Amino acid sequence: MITENGHPISSSPREVQAYMKEANERLLGYVEFPFRTRLSFRPLIQFWKRKRKSAHAAEALLAREIIAKVEAHPELLEPVDDYTLLETHRGTVELLLAGLLPQALMDRKLTMISKPFDLRGIYFSPSLQELMQTGSVSFGVGKMDDLAKAISLTRASSMVLNRFYGQQVKIDPAFIFTVRPNDSALEQYYKSDLNIQFVEIVKRRPLKELSQKDINRLLSNIYDQRLWREMIPPENFEFHGVVRSNLIDVTEEESLSRLKYKLLERDAVVNRENILVLQQILRSYFQIQDLRLGLTAIDYPVENSVAHKYKIRHDFLADQHPNLLDPENAGSSYEKVCRFNDTLIVEDLTQVSNPTPIEVDLVNSGIRSLIVSPLTDERNRIIGLLELGSPRADTFNSLSLLKMKDILPLFCIAIERSREEIENQIQAIIREAYTAIHPSVEWKFVETSFNLLERREKEGPKAVAESISFDEVYPLYGQADIVGSSTVRNQAIQADFIDNLNRIKEVLSLAWEHLDLPILHQYLRQADKCMRDLGQGISSDDESRVMEFIRTEVHPVLDQIRYEKPELARAVDRYYECLDPVLGIVHRERKSYEDSVTKINEVIADLLDEEDRRAQRMLPHYFEKYKTDGVEYDLYIGQSLLKQERFSKIHLRNIRLWQLLLMCRITRRMAELKPTLSTPLDTAQLVFVYGSPLSIQFRMDEKQFDVDGAYNVRYEIIKKRVDKALIDGTEQRLTLPGRIAIVYTAQKDRLEYLEYLEYLLDQDYITPEIEDLALAEMQGVQGLKALRVTVKI
Repeated sequence: MITENGHPISSSPREVQAYMKEANERLLGYVEFPFRTRLSFRPLIQFWKRKRKSAHAAEALLAREIIAKVEAHPELLEPVDDYTLLETHRGTVELLLAGLLPQALMDRKLTMISKPFDLRGIYFSPSLQELMQTGSVSFGVGKMDDLAKAISLTRASSMVLNRFYGQQVKIDPAFIFTVRPNDSALEQYYKSDLNIQFVEIVKRRPLKELSQKDINRLLSNIYDQRLWREMIPPENFEFHGVVRSNLIDVTEEESLSRLKYKLLERDAVVNRENILVLQQILRSYFQIQDLRLGLTAIDYPVENSVAHKYKIRHDFLADQHPNLLDPENAGSSYEKVCRFNDTLIVEDLTQVSNPTPIEVDLVNSGIRSLIVSPLTDERNRIIGLLELGSPRADTFNSLSLLKMKDILPLFCIAIERSREEIENQIQAIIREAYTAIHPSVEWKFVETSFNLLERREKEGPKAVAESISFDEVYPLYGQADIVGSSTVRNQAIQADFIDNLNRIKEVLSLAWEHLDLPILHQYLRQADKCMRDLGQGISSDDESRVMEFIRTEVHPVLDQIRYEKPELARAVDRYYECLDPVLGIVHRERKSYEDSVTKINEVIADLLDEEDRRAQRMLPHYFEKYKTDGVEYDLYIGQSLLKQERFSKIHLRNIRLWQLLLMCRITRRMAELKPTLSTPLDTAQLVFVYGSPLSIQFRMDEKQFDVDGAYNVRYEIIKKRVDKALIDGTEQRLTLPGRIAIVYTAQKDRLEYLEYLEYLLDQDYITPEIEDLALAEMQGVQGLKALRVTVKI
C-alpha cells in the first residue's frame, strides 16, 4: 500500500497514481506547488509520544511500541524525500499511520495519505483503489473549477497567516471528485475531507512585516495570486507532515447544488439542450441511469389558457398531443394531477385500469414507470407539470417522493421566471403589433394613466381618463398600391371557377354514362351556363352563386355517386384532391394572387419598419402602417409629440425628403420582387403633401389616432380619395407602376418638393422628366395638383 519514488507498489495500481497526478495539476494548479512541501512523520511522531501516557492502556501500549520502533530508525524523524525509505521501513510506517487509518474501517473508507498539498499519495485504501478503477474520473472545486489554482495557493498562505501573524482565517474549499463508471451514464460525486493536524509550517527566512491593513487587503483579493505571492513569498516557508484525505459521497447534495445552479440560468427550461442537461443531473440525483425528464408550462384550468403560450413544451407527448389537458383526455394521469394538485406515481403504466389515450401513448413512447408533479406559483396555482419517466416498471415508488420534495420548488421557481419573461415579450408584441400605442407616444399614455390614478384617489372610481391629443402636428401620408388589384383578383377567381366547373363536368359526364339519373344531365347544363356567364365577367353575386352551386348542390351529388358506384369512387376522389381542403373549391389562381399580395405587403412593411427605425433616431414621431392591397402609412411629426426633444422646420423638411427617398427604395424593391411572384403584380407609389399642421386625437373606441376638428376633416377626405384621382381632362390614372405621384394643395409645397426632386435627380434616383399635373375634380375635393416622376430601376 506504500508507494515507492512516487510510483505505486503492487497494491496501488498505476491508474490510481495517474488520476492523482492529474488531480494534483488541475486542483493545485502546479506540477510543483509554489510552496515546498515535504513528507514528514515528525508531527505524527510527536502525537504518538504524547499518547504514551494515555489513560487507555491499549492506546498507550501501541504508542510505546511505535516510538520504540521509530527511535530504532532515527531517519524517520527527518523529512522524507527518498520514498524508497518507506518500503525499507514499511512495518514502522504502517504502525505510524495506524492512528490515521483504523483498520476496521479501511475496507469501506475512501482514504488516501499524502504529503501536504499533493494528491500523489503514499497510501490508498482498497475502497479508493477500486473506485478509481471503475471508470473515468474528473476533478473540480464545486462550481469554481477556474479558481482552483488561486484557492490552493491562498489556502496555504492563510495557514501561514494563522501560524505566524495571529490570524484566524479559514479557507477550506471542497474539492469535488466526479466518478463515472465506464459502463454507466451516471455520475457520482465525492467531497474531500482533509485532516491537516499533522502538518507543520517551517520558516526558512525572516518574516516579512505585514500590517493589519496589508492582511485585510489580501483577504479582500483572495484570488489575486500575484498579490499573495508578493506578500507571503512561498520560498520563505515549507510545509512538512502528512495529510489524510477521506472522500465522502455527496452525490445527492452535489446533484441538487448543480440543479439549482443550472435552473438559475436564463432560458433554463426553455431550450431543449438545457432540458437534456437537467435530465443528466437528475439521473445522478436519483441514481437512475435511464431516467427521462419532461417539463411543460400550462395554465390550469385550461379555460384560462392559450396553447403553447409560454414556448415550454418538453413533455413526453409534446409531438402527439397538442394539449395534455384536452377534454378528450379526461381521467388521464395529467388531468388527475391538476384536478387534485398533487403528485401522482404510476409504478407500471401497463397495469393501469381504464387507460386513456395518454397512458397508451406513454407506453408506446417507451415509458413504463412515471411520476407527474404539479408546479405551482406563490398562490398555489398550477403553472406547469414535471414528469419523470423510466422504461422499466417499478422504477419509481413512494420513496421517490422524499427526493421530489427538494427539487420541486426549484422547478417551480424556474418555470415561473421563464413564464414571466415570455409573458413580458408577448405583451411587448401585443402593444406594438395590435394596439395604436406607438413607442414614440407611449410617454403620453403613461402620463395620462398616472393622472387618472391620482384623480381616482381623490374623486373615486367614477373618474375618467382625459382625452389624449396632439396639436400642431404635420401629417405625411404615403402609399404603395397594387395596380389593378381588383381586376387581377377577379381574373383569378374566374380562372379557378372555370377550372372547377370543367373538373365537375368530367366527373358528371362519366357518371352519366353509368347511371340513369336525369339530374346529372341537368347539373351538366347548369355547369355549362355558369361557365358562359363567367366568360362575360364576374361580380360579387356571381361569386357567391357559383360557390353555392358547387358546394351545396354538386358536391352532395358526387358523394352519392361515390356511395352508389364504387367503380366511380376514384374519379370523385381525384376531383376532391384538386380542391382547397378548407374552402372546398379549386383555389389555385386566387391563392397564387393572394400569396403575391401577401409577399408584396410583407416586403414593403419590413422596408417601412426598417426605414422608420432610422427616421425615429433623427427625431421621434408617430408612425403607423396599414396593409390592404399594398401598404399605406400615416406619419405625424411636431413638438407636441415630443417629451424632451425640440422640433423645428428643418426636421419637417428632413422627414419629407426622407419620405421621398423611402418611396424610391420601395419602387426599386418592387421591381426586383416582381419576377419572383407567382402572380406578377406592380405597385404605384403616392405621397400626399398637406402643408398645414393639424390636431390628432386618440379614439378609445377604435384604439387609433384620427384627425381632430372639422377643419382637419378635409385632410382625411382627400387622403381616402386621392389614389383614385385622374389627370384633368383625361381618363388616365394619376398613379402608375414605377412612378411616384406627389399630390399637393398649395404652390409653396410644389416649390419645396421641386427642390427635393432636384436632389433625387442629382443622386440618380429619378429620370429627368418631372410631370406637372392638374387633377380632375372628385366628390368634395377640387383644386388638387400633382408632380409625377419616374424612378430609375
